[in-house]
Amino acid sequence: MRKKLLLVFGIAFLFRLVLAFLVWHPDVWNHMDWGVRFFQYGAIGFFRPESNVWNYTWPNQPPGTIYIYAGIKILFDFVFSIFWWVNVHVPIFPSIVMYFLEDNLYPAMLKLPSIISDLGTAYLIYLILGKRHGLKGAILYWGQTDSLISFVVFLSVWLLMKRRIALSIVLFIFSLYIKISLLIFLPVYALYIYIKHKEFERFEVLKGVGVGLGLVGLMTLPFSQGEPFSWLYWLYTKKVLTNQLQVITANAFNLWAGLTGIHEQSHTKIFLVFSYQTWKKRSDDVLLWVMAGTAFASFVLMTNMHERYLYPLFLYLTILAVRFRKIFWVFVSVSIINILNLYNFWWTPRIEPIIQIMSYGNRVLPRILGFVMFGIFVWFYRYLLTANRLDQIKRNI
Repeated sequence: MRKKLLLVFGIAFLFRLVLAFLVWHPDVWNHMDWGVRFFQYGAIGFFRPESNVWNYTWPNQPPGTIYIYAGIKILFDFVFSIFWWVNVHVPIFPSIVMYFLEDNLYPAMLKLPSIISDLGTAYLIYLILGKRHGLKGAILYWGQTDSLISFVVFLSVWLLMKRRIALSIVLFIFSLYIKISLLIFLPVYALYIYIKHKEFERFEVLKGVGVGLGLVGLMTLPFSQGEPFSWLYWLYTKKVLTNQLQVITANAFNLWAGLTGIHEQSHTKIFLVFSYQTWKKRSDDVLLWVMAGTAFASFVLMTNMHERYLYPLFLYLTILAVRFRKIFWVFVSVSIINILNLYNFWWTPRIEPIIQIMSYGNRVLPRILGFVMFGIFVWFYRYLLTANRLDQIKRNI
Protein backbone atom coordinates (compact mmCIF):
# COMPACT_ATOMS: atom_id res chain seq x y z
CA MET A 1 0.00 0.00 0.00
CA ARG A 2 2.86 2.37 0.79
CA LYS A 3 4.34 1.79 -2.69
CA LYS A 4 0.94 2.39 -4.29
CA LEU A 5 0.54 5.62 -2.33
CA LEU A 6 3.97 6.85 -3.35
CA LEU A 7 3.25 6.00 -7.00
CA VAL A 8 -0.17 7.72 -7.03
CA PHE A 9 1.08 10.83 -5.24
CA GLY A 10 4.23 10.98 -7.36
CA ILE A 11 2.21 10.85 -10.59
CA ALA A 12 -0.26 13.40 -9.23
CA PHE A 13 2.56 15.78 -8.29
CA LEU A 14 4.33 15.50 -11.66
CA PHE A 15 1.06 15.90 -13.57
CA ARG A 16 0.22 19.12 -11.69
CA LEU A 17 3.79 20.40 -12.01
CA VAL A 18 3.73 19.99 -15.79
CA LEU A 19 0.36 21.76 -16.04
CA ALA A 20 1.70 24.59 -13.87
CA PHE A 21 4.12 25.56 -16.66
CA LEU A 22 1.58 25.31 -19.47
CA VAL A 23 -1.32 27.58 -18.59
CA TRP A 24 -2.57 29.79 -15.78
CA HIS A 25 -5.58 31.85 -14.79
CA PRO A 26 -5.34 35.64 -15.40
CA ASP A 27 -5.43 36.17 -11.61
CA VAL A 28 -1.88 34.79 -11.47
CA TRP A 29 -0.65 38.05 -12.98
CA ASN A 30 -2.12 39.83 -9.94
CA HIS A 31 -0.39 37.42 -7.58
CA MET A 32 2.95 37.92 -9.32
CA ASP A 33 2.52 41.69 -9.07
CA TRP A 34 1.59 41.54 -5.37
CA GLY A 35 4.62 39.36 -4.57
CA VAL A 36 7.00 41.76 -6.34
CA ARG A 37 5.53 44.96 -4.94
CA PHE A 38 5.41 43.67 -1.38
CA PHE A 39 9.16 44.24 -1.27
CA GLN A 40 8.90 47.57 -3.09
CA TYR A 41 6.21 49.14 -0.90
CA GLY A 42 6.83 47.20 2.29
CA ALA A 43 4.09 45.85 4.53
CA ILE A 44 3.19 49.27 5.97
CA GLY A 45 2.47 50.78 2.57
CA PHE A 46 1.11 47.73 0.80
CA PHE A 47 -2.62 48.35 1.34
CA ARG A 48 -2.48 52.14 0.79
CA PRO A 49 -4.08 52.67 -2.64
CA GLU A 50 -3.44 56.41 -2.58
CA SER A 51 0.33 55.87 -2.71
CA ASN A 52 0.64 52.64 -4.71
CA VAL A 53 0.43 51.66 -8.37
CA TRP A 54 -0.55 48.16 -9.46
CA ASN A 55 0.01 46.60 -12.86
CA TYR A 56 -3.29 44.73 -12.74
CA THR A 57 -5.57 45.12 -9.70
CA TRP A 58 -5.15 46.33 -6.13
CA PRO A 59 -4.66 43.63 -3.44
CA ASN A 60 -8.09 42.37 -2.39
CA GLN A 61 -6.98 39.51 -0.14
CA PRO A 62 -5.95 39.46 3.56
CA PRO A 63 -2.31 39.65 4.71
CA GLY A 64 -1.99 35.86 4.98
CA THR A 65 -2.28 35.55 1.20
CA ILE A 66 0.21 38.38 0.67
CA TYR A 67 2.76 36.67 2.92
CA ILE A 68 2.45 33.51 0.81
CA TYR A 69 3.01 35.36 -2.47
CA ALA A 70 5.94 37.27 -0.98
CA GLY A 71 7.45 33.96 0.17
CA ILE A 72 7.06 32.50 -3.33
CA LYS A 73 8.85 35.56 -4.75
CA ILE A 74 11.82 34.89 -2.44
CA LEU A 75 11.81 31.21 -3.44
CA PHE A 76 11.63 32.12 -7.14
CA ASP A 77 14.61 34.48 -6.86
CA PHE A 78 16.60 31.76 -5.11
CA VAL A 79 15.77 29.00 -7.63
CA PHE A 80 16.28 31.30 -10.62
CA SER A 81 19.68 32.37 -9.25
CA ILE A 82 20.74 28.70 -9.12
CA PHE A 83 19.78 28.19 -12.77
CA TRP A 84 21.55 31.44 -13.67
CA TRP A 85 24.74 30.28 -11.94
CA VAL A 86 24.58 26.97 -13.84
CA ASN A 87 23.97 28.87 -17.08
CA VAL A 88 27.04 31.06 -16.52
CA HIS A 89 29.45 28.37 -15.27
CA VAL A 90 28.41 25.25 -17.20
CA PRO A 91 29.03 25.73 -20.95
CA ILE A 92 26.95 22.70 -21.94
CA PHE A 93 23.83 24.14 -20.29
CA PRO A 94 21.45 25.46 -23.02
CA SER A 95 20.90 29.18 -22.46
CA ILE A 96 17.50 29.03 -24.16
CA VAL A 97 16.23 27.38 -20.97
CA MET A 98 16.77 30.68 -19.16
CA TYR A 99 14.36 32.46 -21.50
CA PHE A 100 11.71 29.85 -20.75
CA LEU A 101 12.28 30.04 -17.00
CA GLU A 102 12.26 33.83 -17.03
CA ASP A 103 8.73 33.82 -18.48
CA ASN A 104 7.27 30.71 -16.86
CA LEU A 105 9.03 29.78 -13.61
CA TYR A 106 7.53 32.48 -11.38
CA PRO A 107 3.85 31.85 -12.31
CA ALA A 108 4.44 28.10 -12.08
CA MET A 109 5.96 28.41 -8.61
CA LEU A 110 2.95 30.44 -7.46
CA LYS A 111 0.98 27.22 -7.89
CA LEU A 112 3.25 25.24 -5.56
CA PRO A 113 1.20 25.94 -2.39
CA SER A 114 -1.93 24.73 -4.18
CA ILE A 115 -0.18 21.64 -5.56
CA ILE A 116 1.16 20.70 -2.13
CA SER A 117 -2.29 21.35 -0.64
CA ASP A 118 -3.85 19.06 -3.25
CA LEU A 119 -1.58 16.23 -2.14
CA GLY A 120 -2.19 17.01 1.54
CA THR A 121 -5.95 16.95 1.01
CA ALA A 122 -5.77 13.66 -0.87
CA TYR A 123 -3.75 12.16 1.98
CA LEU A 124 -6.31 13.30 4.57
CA ILE A 125 -9.04 11.70 2.44
CA TYR A 126 -6.99 8.50 2.49
CA LEU A 127 -6.68 8.64 6.28
CA ILE A 128 -10.39 9.30 6.83
CA LEU A 129 -11.54 6.53 4.48
CA GLY A 130 -8.99 4.02 5.75
CA LYS A 131 -6.96 1.42 3.85
CA ARG A 132 -10.01 -0.23 2.27
CA HIS A 133 -11.29 2.80 0.34
CA GLY A 134 -8.64 5.44 1.02
CA LEU A 135 -6.61 5.03 -2.17
CA LYS A 136 -9.79 5.16 -4.26
CA GLY A 137 -10.82 8.40 -2.59
CA ALA A 138 -7.34 9.92 -3.02
CA ILE A 139 -7.42 9.12 -6.75
CA LEU A 140 -10.95 10.50 -7.21
CA TYR A 141 -10.05 13.81 -5.61
CA TRP A 142 -9.01 16.67 -7.88
CA GLY A 143 -7.95 20.19 -7.02
CA GLN A 144 -7.52 23.75 -8.25
CA THR A 145 -6.31 27.20 -7.20
CA ASP A 146 -8.40 27.45 -4.04
CA SER A 147 -7.02 24.17 -2.71
CA LEU A 148 -4.69 25.93 -0.26
CA ILE A 149 -7.41 27.57 1.82
CA SER A 150 -9.62 24.48 1.54
CA PHE A 151 -6.79 22.24 2.74
CA VAL A 152 -6.22 24.43 5.81
CA VAL A 153 -9.91 24.18 6.77
CA PHE A 154 -10.02 20.46 5.94
CA LEU A 155 -6.97 19.83 8.11
CA SER A 156 -8.68 21.83 10.85
CA VAL A 157 -11.76 19.61 10.55
CA TRP A 158 -9.64 16.45 10.62
CA LEU A 159 -7.85 17.64 13.75
CA LEU A 160 -11.22 18.40 15.33
CA MET A 161 -12.33 14.84 14.60
CA LYS A 162 -9.09 13.67 16.26
CA ARG A 163 -9.90 15.83 19.33
CA ARG A 164 -6.95 18.17 18.70
CA ILE A 165 -9.21 21.09 19.49
CA ALA A 166 -6.73 23.90 20.16
CA LEU A 167 -4.60 23.27 17.06
CA SER A 168 -7.75 22.87 14.97
CA ILE A 169 -9.05 26.28 16.05
CA VAL A 170 -5.68 27.92 15.37
CA LEU A 171 -5.74 26.58 11.81
CA PHE A 172 -9.35 27.62 11.23
CA ILE A 173 -8.57 31.17 12.37
CA PHE A 174 -5.48 31.21 10.16
CA SER A 175 -7.60 30.11 7.18
CA LEU A 176 -9.65 33.29 7.51
CA TYR A 177 -6.41 35.26 7.63
CA ILE A 178 -5.48 33.79 4.23
CA LYS A 179 -8.89 34.10 2.61
CA ILE A 180 -12.32 34.71 4.09
CA SER A 181 -14.38 32.72 1.57
CA LEU A 182 -14.71 29.67 3.84
CA LEU A 183 -16.28 31.68 6.62
CA ILE A 184 -19.43 29.81 5.52
CA PHE A 185 -18.20 26.85 7.58
CA LEU A 186 -17.85 28.78 10.85
CA PRO A 187 -21.42 28.13 12.15
CA VAL A 188 -21.06 24.39 11.45
CA TYR A 189 -17.59 24.28 12.96
CA ALA A 190 -18.56 26.21 16.11
CA LEU A 191 -21.78 24.24 16.60
CA TYR A 192 -19.92 20.95 16.33
CA ILE A 193 -17.45 22.03 19.03
CA TYR A 194 -20.32 23.17 21.26
CA ILE A 195 -22.27 19.90 20.92
CA LYS A 196 -19.44 17.38 20.78
CA HIS A 197 -16.97 18.50 23.41
CA LYS A 198 -17.36 18.49 27.15
CA GLU A 199 -16.95 21.07 29.88
CA PHE A 200 -13.34 20.18 30.69
CA GLU A 201 -12.33 20.83 27.07
CA ARG A 202 -13.34 24.50 27.19
CA PHE A 203 -9.77 25.37 28.12
CA GLU A 204 -8.64 23.85 24.81
CA VAL A 205 -11.13 26.07 22.98
CA LEU A 206 -9.94 29.18 24.80
CA LYS A 207 -6.30 28.22 24.18
CA GLY A 208 -6.94 27.72 20.47
CA VAL A 209 -8.76 31.05 20.13
CA GLY A 210 -6.08 32.88 22.15
CA VAL A 211 -3.13 31.42 20.26
CA GLY A 212 -4.84 31.86 16.88
CA LEU A 213 -5.72 35.50 17.47
CA GLY A 214 -2.31 36.14 19.00
CA LEU A 215 -0.51 34.84 15.91
CA VAL A 216 -2.80 36.82 13.62
CA GLY A 217 -2.14 39.97 15.64
CA LEU A 218 1.64 39.52 15.50
CA MET A 219 1.62 38.84 11.76
CA THR A 220 -0.53 41.92 11.17
CA LEU A 221 1.70 44.37 13.05
CA PRO A 222 4.05 44.97 10.08
CA PHE A 223 1.01 46.08 8.05
CA SER A 224 -0.85 48.04 10.72
CA GLN A 225 2.09 49.57 12.64
CA GLY A 226 -0.32 49.84 15.56
CA GLU A 227 -3.38 48.08 16.99
CA PRO A 228 -3.74 45.14 14.56
CA PHE A 229 -7.38 44.10 15.00
CA SER A 230 -8.99 47.47 14.31
CA TRP A 231 -6.79 47.65 11.20
CA LEU A 232 -7.93 44.15 10.15
CA TYR A 233 -11.55 45.19 10.66
CA TRP A 234 -10.95 48.14 8.34
CA LEU A 235 -9.23 45.92 5.76
CA TYR A 236 -11.94 43.24 5.69
CA THR A 237 -14.90 45.64 5.69
CA LYS A 238 -13.49 48.28 3.32
CA LYS A 239 -11.30 46.22 1.00
CA VAL A 240 -11.78 42.47 1.09
CA LEU A 241 -15.57 42.24 1.40
CA THR A 242 -16.78 45.35 -0.41
CA ASN A 243 -14.47 46.52 -3.17
CA GLN A 244 -14.82 43.39 -5.28
CA LEU A 245 -17.42 42.19 -7.74
CA GLN A 246 -20.89 42.50 -6.24
CA VAL A 247 -22.94 40.57 -8.77
CA ILE A 248 -25.72 38.02 -8.86
CA THR A 249 -23.39 35.33 -10.19
CA ALA A 250 -19.71 35.70 -11.06
CA ASN A 251 -19.66 32.94 -13.70
CA ALA A 252 -21.03 30.25 -11.34
CA PHE A 253 -23.44 27.66 -12.75
CA ASN A 254 -25.91 27.83 -9.86
CA LEU A 255 -29.55 28.73 -9.17
CA TRP A 256 -28.93 32.40 -9.98
CA ALA A 257 -27.36 31.54 -13.33
CA GLY A 258 -30.52 29.57 -14.09
CA LEU A 259 -32.87 32.37 -13.02
CA THR A 260 -31.08 35.45 -14.34
CA GLY A 261 -28.48 34.19 -16.82
CA ILE A 262 -24.71 34.04 -16.60
CA HIS A 263 -24.18 37.71 -17.48
CA GLU A 264 -22.71 40.05 -14.89
CA GLN A 265 -25.49 41.75 -12.92
CA SER A 266 -25.34 43.63 -9.63
CA HIS A 267 -26.87 42.08 -6.55
CA THR A 268 -28.52 43.71 -3.55
CA LYS A 269 -28.71 40.93 -1.04
CA ILE A 270 -27.32 37.53 -0.08
CA PHE A 271 -29.66 34.56 0.20
CA LEU A 272 -28.57 31.49 2.13
CA VAL A 273 -30.82 28.87 3.70
CA PHE A 274 -29.43 25.90 5.55
CA SER A 275 -30.81 23.78 8.36
CA TYR A 276 -28.82 22.30 11.24
CA GLN A 277 -31.46 19.62 11.81
CA THR A 278 -28.93 16.88 11.17
CA TRP A 279 -26.99 17.81 14.30
CA LYS A 280 -29.45 15.72 16.35
CA LYS A 281 -27.03 12.77 15.85
CA ARG A 282 -23.64 13.47 17.38
CA SER A 283 -21.06 11.75 15.20
CA ASP A 284 -18.04 12.76 13.13
CA ASP A 285 -19.85 11.51 10.03
CA VAL A 286 -22.50 14.18 10.53
CA LEU A 287 -19.74 16.77 10.42
CA LEU A 288 -18.68 15.58 6.95
CA TRP A 289 -22.27 15.57 5.67
CA VAL A 290 -23.06 19.03 6.99
CA MET A 291 -19.77 20.50 5.74
CA ALA A 292 -20.62 19.13 2.28
CA GLY A 293 -24.17 20.45 2.52
CA THR A 294 -22.95 23.88 3.61
CA ALA A 295 -20.44 24.14 0.77
CA PHE A 296 -23.05 22.98 -1.77
CA ALA A 297 -25.75 25.32 -0.42
CA SER A 298 -23.48 28.36 -0.41
CA PHE A 299 -22.47 27.82 -4.04
CA VAL A 300 -25.96 27.13 -5.33
CA LEU A 301 -27.90 29.71 -3.33
CA MET A 302 -25.58 32.66 -2.61
CA THR A 303 -25.08 35.55 -5.01
CA ASN A 304 -21.70 36.95 -6.12
CA MET A 305 -20.40 33.39 -6.44
CA HIS A 306 -17.36 32.60 -8.59
CA GLU A 307 -17.10 29.35 -10.52
CA ARG A 308 -14.15 28.12 -8.43
CA TYR A 309 -16.02 28.49 -5.13
CA LEU A 310 -17.64 25.07 -5.55
CA TYR A 311 -14.21 23.62 -4.80
CA PRO A 312 -14.63 23.09 -1.00
CA LEU A 313 -17.53 20.72 -1.68
CA PHE A 314 -15.25 18.13 -3.28
CA LEU A 315 -13.13 17.67 -0.16
CA TYR A 316 -16.11 16.20 1.68
CA LEU A 317 -18.16 14.89 -1.26
CA THR A 318 -15.24 12.70 -2.37
CA ILE A 319 -15.26 10.86 0.95
CA LEU A 320 -19.04 10.53 1.00
CA ALA A 321 -19.20 9.34 -2.61
CA VAL A 322 -16.71 6.55 -1.88
CA ARG A 323 -18.60 5.46 1.24
CA PHE A 324 -22.14 5.72 -0.12
CA ARG A 325 -22.75 4.46 -3.63
CA LYS A 326 -26.17 6.11 -3.87
CA ILE A 327 -24.60 9.56 -4.05
CA PHE A 328 -21.71 8.65 -6.36
CA TRP A 329 -23.77 9.98 -9.27
CA VAL A 330 -23.86 13.34 -7.48
CA PHE A 331 -20.06 13.41 -7.36
CA VAL A 332 -19.78 12.55 -11.08
CA SER A 333 -22.53 14.95 -12.24
CA VAL A 334 -21.32 17.89 -10.17
CA SER A 335 -17.72 17.26 -11.28
CA ILE A 336 -18.68 17.32 -14.97
CA ILE A 337 -20.74 20.50 -14.58
CA ASN A 338 -17.98 22.16 -12.59
CA ILE A 339 -15.38 21.31 -15.23
CA LEU A 340 -17.59 23.00 -17.84
CA ASN A 341 -18.11 25.90 -15.45
CA LEU A 342 -14.35 26.33 -14.95
CA TYR A 343 -13.90 26.29 -18.74
CA ASN A 344 -16.71 28.77 -19.41
CA PHE A 345 -15.62 32.35 -20.11
CA TRP A 346 -11.88 31.59 -19.85
CA TRP A 347 -11.83 29.17 -22.85
CA THR A 348 -8.41 27.67 -22.15
CA PRO A 349 -7.44 25.66 -24.11
CA ARG A 350 -9.64 26.87 -26.98
CA ILE A 351 -11.91 24.08 -28.27
CA GLU A 352 -14.18 25.86 -30.72
CA PRO A 353 -17.06 23.30 -30.85
CA ILE A 354 -17.43 23.43 -27.04
CA ILE A 355 -17.17 27.23 -27.03
CA GLN A 356 -19.93 27.48 -29.64
CA ILE A 357 -22.19 25.13 -27.70
CA MET A 358 -21.59 26.97 -24.42
CA SER A 359 -22.19 30.38 -26.06
CA TYR A 360 -25.17 29.41 -28.22
CA GLY A 361 -28.35 31.49 -27.96
CA ASN A 362 -27.08 34.14 -25.57
CA ARG A 363 -25.52 31.46 -23.33
CA VAL A 364 -28.56 29.23 -22.84
CA LEU A 365 -26.57 26.17 -21.73
CA PRO A 366 -25.11 27.84 -18.59
CA ARG A 367 -28.67 28.70 -17.52
CA ILE A 368 -29.76 25.10 -18.05
CA LEU A 369 -26.74 23.78 -16.13
CA GLY A 370 -27.48 26.25 -13.33
CA PHE A 371 -30.96 24.73 -12.93
CA VAL A 372 -29.50 21.22 -13.19
CA MET A 373 -27.04 22.04 -10.42
CA PHE A 374 -29.89 23.34 -8.29
CA GLY A 375 -31.85 20.14 -8.91
CA ILE A 376 -28.88 18.00 -7.87
CA PHE A 377 -28.50 20.11 -4.74
CA VAL A 378 -32.19 19.67 -3.84
CA TRP A 379 -31.88 15.88 -4.22
CA PHE A 380 -28.70 15.84 -2.12
CA TYR A 381 -30.27 18.06 0.53
CA ARG A 382 -33.41 15.90 0.77
CA TYR A 383 -31.26 12.79 0.95
CA LEU A 384 -29.36 14.35 3.84
CA LEU A 385 -32.48 15.32 5.77
CA THR A 386 -34.65 12.25 5.14
CA ALA A 387 -36.04 10.77 8.32
CA ASN A 388 -33.64 8.29 9.95
CA ARG A 389 -31.12 8.94 7.17
CA LEU A 390 -28.28 9.28 9.63
CA ASP A 391 -29.13 5.94 11.19
CA GLN A 392 -28.87 4.38 7.72
CA ILE A 393 -25.57 6.16 7.16
CA LYS A 394 -24.26 4.75 10.43
CA ARG A 395 -25.28 1.24 9.46
CA ASN A 396 -23.68 1.54 6.01
CA ILE A 397 -20.35 2.47 7.57
